Amino acid sequence: MPHEKRYKSFHNIETLDFIVDSIDALIYVIDLEEKRILYSNLKAKEAFGTIDGKVCYEVLQEQKEQVCDFCSLAQKDFPLQVGATYKWENYNPITQKTYLFSDQIIRWYDGTLVKVQIGIDISKQKQLENEMMQQRDDALDSFEALTNATIEGLIILDEDKRCIFVNAVAPKLFGYSAEEMIGKPATYFVAKESQALVKSYIQKRDKDPYESLLIRKDGSKFPALLRGKDIMLGGKKVRISAVMDISTMKEKEQEISKLAYYDPLTALPNRTMLVDRLNQLIHKSIRDLSYGALMFIDLDNFKTINDTKGHLVGDLILKECAKRISQIIRKYDFVARLGGDEFVILVDTQTPDKGIAISKVKSIASKVLERLRIPFIINQSDFRMSASIGIMMFVDEEYSIDDLMRYADSAMYHSKERERGSFSFFNPELQDKMEKKALLLDKLHKAIEEKKIYLHYQKQIDKDENTIGLEALARWQDDELGFVSPSEFIPLAEESGLIVKLGEFVLSEAVHHIKSWEEDAEKKNWHISINVSLKQFESYSFEDVIKQVLQRSEIAPHKLKLEITESLFLHNIDQAIEKISHLKNLGVSLSIDDFGTGYSSLSYLKKLPIDELKIDRSFIQDILQDKNDETIVLAILDLGKKFGFNVTAEGVESEEVQQKLLQMGCEYFQGYYFGRPVHISKL
Repeated sequence: MPHEKRYKSFHNIETLDFIVDSIDALIYVIDLEEKRILYSNLKAKEAFGTIDGKVCYEVLQEQKEQVCDFCSLAQKDFPLQVGATYKWENYNPITQKTYLFSDQIIRWYDGTLVKVQIGIDISKQKQLENEMMQQRDDALDSFEALTNATIEGLIILDEDKRCIFVNAVAPKLFGYSAEEMIGKPATYFVAKESQALVKSYIQKRDKDPYESLLIRKDGSKFPALLRGKDIMLGGKKVRISAVMDISTMKEKEQEISKLAYYDPLTALPNRTMLVDRLNQLIHKSIRDLSYGALMFIDLDNFKTINDTKGHLVGDLILKECAKRISQIIRKYDFVARLGGDEFVILVDTQTPDKGIAISKVKSIASKVLERLRIPFIINQSDFRMSASIGIMMFVDEEYSIDDLMRYADSAMYHSKERERGSFSFFNPELQDKMEKKALLLDKLHKAIEEKKIYLHYQKQIDKDENTIGLEALARWQDDELGFVSPSEFIPLAEESGLIVKLGEFVLSEAVHHIKSWEEDAEKKNWHISINVSLKQFESYSFEDVIKQVLQRSEIAPHKLKLEITESLFLHNIDQAIEKISHLKNLGVSLSIDDFGTGYSSLSYLKKLPIDELKIDRSFIQDILQDKNDETIVLAILDLGKKFGFNVTAEGVESEEVQQKLLQMGCEYFQGYYFGRPVHISKL
């Protein structure tokens, strides 16, 4: 066979064989026409066995019936002419190795064209390369997983500040696909009003976080927190931008702001915002020399509605009040709710003329009062309201914010005292009165705490002029003010709520004195009467206080007489009767003081477990001259007799009055005729 001849002739060149067999590479010589292997070196034989004379693709590959498509002989652009070269890689499944082949066409010794194919084993290098590629792929996968796991949208910009990469979050934020975002300039996603800001941060390479307004594909805008950083990546400078949608955060900030600066019930600004706006108005007034005004509004008798109709109705009225007041004020004025039933209007008169300024303020105040007088229809019920307003004008920085608030408040109280449903302007004399009142209240508080209040007692006698008991009366001698009249400090205690503490002090002192008389032959049977105020009586702890005092002192309960007034029945008659019954069960005596001057409770007398009626002094003083007073006293005496109550006449100041009362059937008396109130040491 010709190929055998060619092969044998070549094989006789022993020196060449030695050299070629020493090379650590596969070497073949392949006949281009018949595709038979004319020569193979030792390395090739070790890999594939005896292959000389055989078709190359049948012995060098598995199950091949034609030239391998990856071989140089299968490449259309490989010229089959002397000198042509070709390099290629191939993984061989027989040897399970990867080779880098270098092919060259030469003319064989007999003139036949052959391909000399040299293959170098690059399996280790390929494995290392594959490992590196896998590491790269793993790193990219990890990078992608990390970037997609973040809540921020990540955008990588090239040197021209165009988008070259986005994570999975960014397209969702903007409403684009990732492909649509690639290639877009950075400002493409920025709202017009924020573009200058974003450009400045990019130009300055600023990496501090900042807020910006961005725009979605659909044109909607959203607030975002941006962070950017310039880095080198693959030898090129890029900028990584992180985008966080802070719409929810902004909504929460607004909610927090509303809680911090707005009243939750009426949605009006609260005290915090009022102080800020008042400060602004003061500065504007100073700058423009124009008058400002602070208008303090307080609803009249609002507590009664809350107590009788409930807080739900009260809240609805407050919301309607806020609405009505807001409709009155002008665009450059301001309204706020301080709390409870108190509202404030800041008026910017925009004029340096005091007369014109006052006229404007009066007009607004009148409109407010008029609007609040319109009936409130709540749950199909008709409620009539009024308000009292105090006004403080200002034009310079003479007064602080606290001063302005305090003066307007005192003017409002003056309105209530003078005529509810009106407005008053502040004046210094009024403030002087209020400050004295505040000083007196502070001193009274300390006097009660330090037990500087003391008791005087006025005797109560029977028809035989025997002392049967005493009425305890609080007295106060201040170190600086001297003697303070009860007519001055008792109403103040009532108004401030200190009457509860004062009442507890009087109760404690009286019980102590009752206890101290238990061994006194004359006084051991005396009772002590104590006046109980409305606020004391309504206190949830009043019954417990009485019970604890009786238990601690171990006195006979009937020696303590509680004097209540008919005003207790104004609010909740059934509840008052129930409470009086509980007190009676403790064993104390009960008396209705100033009977006949207050609420008509005749129909409830049969339900009241009381022991005594005290006829008010107003019916006693003129009983000798006024037949009407005589008739009233007779009626009360008859009423007491029929119901089984003792009846005591207060304000008896002469023997003639006493004799008249005795003739009418009165058996118990109290008044100056029998002695003025005195200290316990003088009894």
